[in-house]
Amino acid sequence: MTKDPETALRSLLRGRLDRHERQVRGFAEPEWQRWADLLAGALLVAARRRFPPEQDRAPLIRFVASARERYDATGLDVDPTLAEAVLRAALGEGSPPPEEAATLTARILLLLGLLEDEGLPPADLDDLLTAAWQSAEGAAGTGA
Repeated sequence: MTKDPETALRSLLRGRLDRHERQVRGFAEPEWQRWADLLAGALLVAARRRFPPEQDRAPLIRFVASARERYDATGLDVDPTLAEAVLRAALGEGSPPPEEAATLTARILLLLGLLEDEGLPPADLDDLLTAAWQSAEGAAGTGA
């Protein structure tokens, strides 16, 4: 099984959870970091396609609630305040929360919600991941 973070993230975003789990098994720290960078970049691209700059908070709050309703079965897996902070940071409105498991979970939930709402065809997922990688590389190059 491949240890490519981009392939693993593509599997996750296409809903192939078992395949994603097999692909990330055995990732070393560099692969996990690249996967996390791609996830953050994909969220940045998707969030900025959905929400205009300096968006009023109400639509962000409604979106977070909607995404939690769809993907957080227990209602306890994703803190709404953390999810809103993750989304605002992706929109350039504040510092990102610390890189912890809860932050990654929130990013996944938000990204899945954005992609579902957008109705992104599978063929366009490659374009999104290319833009995500460019975003991640740009952030690494600026020290952001």
